[in-house]
Amino acid sequence: MTELARLIASIAIITVIGWAVLSIILSRRGGFSLAEELAVSYGLGLGFITLEMLCFYFLKLPFKAAYILSPWLVVIAMALPAAKNRLDSVLAAPKSAKRDSKKPGGLAVFLLAAICAETFYAFFRALIKPLESYDAIAIYAIKAKILYFARAFPADFFTSTIQLFPHPDYPLNIPLAETFFYNMMGAWNDQLVKLIFPLYFVALIVMCYSSIRRFASRTHALLFTFFLSSIPQLTAYATNGYLDLPLAFYYFTSAVCLFRWLEDRGQTQLLLVSAVMAGLAGWTKNEGMMFCVVNIAVLAVYSLQVKGYRLQGMKQAAIYTGITVVILAPWLFIKKAAGIENSEIILANLNPANLFRQLWKIKPILYEFQKQFFGPKKWNIFWPLALFILAAGYKVAFKGVRKYIALSLALTICGYVTFYMISKVDVHFFLSTTWSRFLLHFLPVVVYWIALVAKDEVEI
Repeated sequence: MTELARLIASIAIITVIGWAVLSIILSRRGGFSLAEELAVSYGLGLGFITLEMLCFYFLKLPFKAAYILSPWLVVIAMALPAAKNRLDSVLAAPKSAKRDSKKPGGLAVFLLAAICAETFYAFFRALIKPLESYDAIAIYAIKAKILYFARAFPADFFTSTIQLFPHPDYPLNIPLAETFFYNMMGAWNDQLVKLIFPLYFVALIVMCYSSIRRFASRTHALLFTFFLSSIPQLTAYATNGYLDLPLAFYYFTSAVCLFRWLEDRGQTQLLLVSAVMAGLAGWTKNEGMMFCVVNIAVLAVYSLQVKGYRLQGMKQAAIYTGITVVILAPWLFIKKAAGIENSEIILANLNPANLFRQLWKIKPILYEFQKQFFGPKKWNIFWPLALFILAAGYKVAFKGVRKYIALSLALTICGYVTFYMISKVDVHFFLSTTWSRFLLHFLPVVVYWIALVAKDEVEI
């Protein structure tokens, strides 16, 4: 019980740290509801704590709670005036652009109950057993255990130790988060530490609902949030200790903030939050670096298309790029210095001649795509339903901000196809083991897109 109490206290601490950082970014201006701020603060606080712990490698500091937490007292003190203004503005602001004056109907109550049931079940499944999935242990948890028992980065951690395990080039956001919670609990508890993942699930669900609720009715937002929360593949990854759900949360938050900024360039703070969350996506998993590039590309295309905005847009794209680079720089420097390379993706193969030779892979790629799209075991009927909604609403699906959402998704899919084409791993094996996970990364963005399209066709 003591370990659980310490874990809960640790979660509260990282959320406060995240809120402090978010309050400094947002200052007096609006942009998020209270629920959204708490969701973003959890992911933000965890990401910044682990980045700080990574910097301990350069400073030769041990992972003592006093060393980890004391610098954040300064940040919290600096953020207190802004946090108070933020809280006042959040409580005073309307919850969404379109409020319901009537009480929730039967359908809304049912959907909310179903979402809550899925959430409670995710926590139950996560906590009934310790970390036991292969990748969760062999790639991530083993590193967390080494760092926990060493109480610091061993001198040869990156040059020797880490290279004994699969995928040494994977970022350390989640392994360091597990190390942090072990330290705060004062014990190696592989069961309680899994709370990290259903909490990301809750944060993602909150962001999905709140983002849709901003432009649609309560029932409409609950319906599409239910679609997301009930997908078996998503709920499975809320419990198994893999990094795909945290990555989906960071990418979705960064993407939604970017899309909202595209609709209202006056909310510059949203662009800053988007850049930070994109950087944390890259700090969570290698694929997150691709999402940084995707967001920057969307921002650049927008800047080129808006008349008279090109120069300012390019400056903002440069700032966006700079923020993501600063967040990723410590990890990229360590990888370069230690000679850590990806064992599957060969960037040297990214040239027209090689891509032409790999065109034969398109057939198995498309075959695996359709297997996932029409596979109800993992996805219910979500993908056929999404295709149906987009087909029915094709007249509005690519208008306004929707075309930039479509561009973002198209670039993402093209990026993954490119990965398959330049990988040295057998494409059939690679597809069978990864594509169902890759779909999770941009699944929430698809939900947001079809909710936006459906809202213009028929709102519930």
